[in-house]
Order: sequence, then C-alpha cells, then structure tokens
Amino acid sequence: ETATKHLILGHETTKVFFRNLSKSEILDYVATGDPMDKAGAYGIQGQARAFVKKFEGSFLNVVGLPIEKIEKVMEQNGWIPKRKF
Repeated sequence: ETATKHLILGHETTKVFFRNLSKSEILDYVATGDPMDKAGAYGIQGQARAFVKKFEGSFLNVVGLPIEKIEKVMEQNGWIPKRKF
C-alpha cells in the first residue's frame, strides 16, 4: 500500500524448460543436497542450470524477484528507484 492508499498488484511469469534427464543425473543431483532447500527443488543459478534447456521471461523472476517488473511499476507511478539493477 502506498502513501496515497493505492494497492498495486501484479505478477510475472517465466517458463523454464528442462532437457531430458537420465535417472542417474537426477539421483546424482539429489545426492548433492542442492535441491533440498529450494522451491521447485532446483536453483537456476546453481548446479541445476546445467539441466535448463531454455527459459522464456525474466531470469531474475526465477531466481526470486522480478526486478524489471518492480522497476516498471515504480516508474509508472512516478517513484524513482535508488539504483538500477
């Protein structure tokens, strides 16, 4: 909610496409422990990047926060971000 009492809602969609993985690749990845603390059981910025064939949309959205979308909303409302990402 802003000082003017406007609630701003939005969303961003990013599609992530994985290549076909062998059973041993999956088991080896799980054995690293890397997927155990991640939503969706992978982190595109980590070891699982090797499994990603392509993505459509914001990379930062997959990592955790769609900065491009946030900056756009801020600019549309006359708010100046302190820094550009």
